[in-house]
Amino acid sequence: MPAGTKAPRRRLALGEVASTNSVALEAARAGDPGPLWVTAERQVAGRGRRGRAWVSESGNLYASWLVIDPAPLEHLSNLPLVASLGVRNALARLTGADDELVAVKWPNDVLVRGRKAVGILLESERLPDRRMAVVIGCGVNVAHVPDGTPYEVTSLEREGVRCDLDAIFASVAEEVERALAIFRRGEGFAAIRREWLAHAVGLGQACRVNLADGTLTGRFEALDERGRLILRGDDGKTTAVSAGDLFFLESAERMAPPVSAV
Repeated sequence: MPAGTKAPRRRLALGEVASTNSVALEAARAGDPGPLWVTAERQVAGRGRRGRAWVSESGNLYASWLVIDPAPLEHLSNLPLVASLGVRNALARLTGADDELVAVKWPNDVLVRGRKAVGILLESERLPDRRMAVVIGCGVNVAHVPDGTPYEVTSLEREGVRCDLDAIFASVAEEVERALAIFRRGEGFAAIRREWLAHAVGLGQACRVNLADGTLTGRFEALDERGRLILRGDDGKTTAVSAGDLFFLESAERMAPPVSAV
């Protein structure tokens, strides 16, 4: 391949699978060098963050990207933010929406008009040869939304977006790959962090973070260099939160204009 030529994107497109993340990890164990995209029409054992089951009906986009050693171990925790920014940029491009209509929400959600449209799950595994296999899984609500969620959800179809799954996949893959390329060069996470904050929902708002062992409240002040949420409490002290479920206590502004159909 001539110098400077980008390698063609590799994609394994499947019908029904347990989960695309599982297929991607199995490929890594079998020696696949990555990068490799795995997509499926339907998942029968999809999963989300913290082991939650993920509704995986046909008609949505289920995609996982296998990359080997994408970043030093101490920076892997930033990858969900990298991925969510990439997916956010893809949806903004597909919808043609104003920036504020498509936003990111810590730690790795993408919202359309304040409602969750995308879930992202990162999994990693140390291979026998000591390389690190990382899988970035992404579920985009295209035609369906999950039931019984503790937050408002939407789908691209509900927002008036008419686009086939292949076009959505191509946009998501391109923008996630672009975001990772930015992360891996130059300023690294600093550049991603700036862009992520520019599209973040809830900065400065009162919020609650549900942790595995309790709850924190305060105001969402910033992200630190490790991608942790900086929460300022009523006493003025700050706490860095690595993982949790974020809920805003103030009424989120609803963006009334519908997203333009494409």
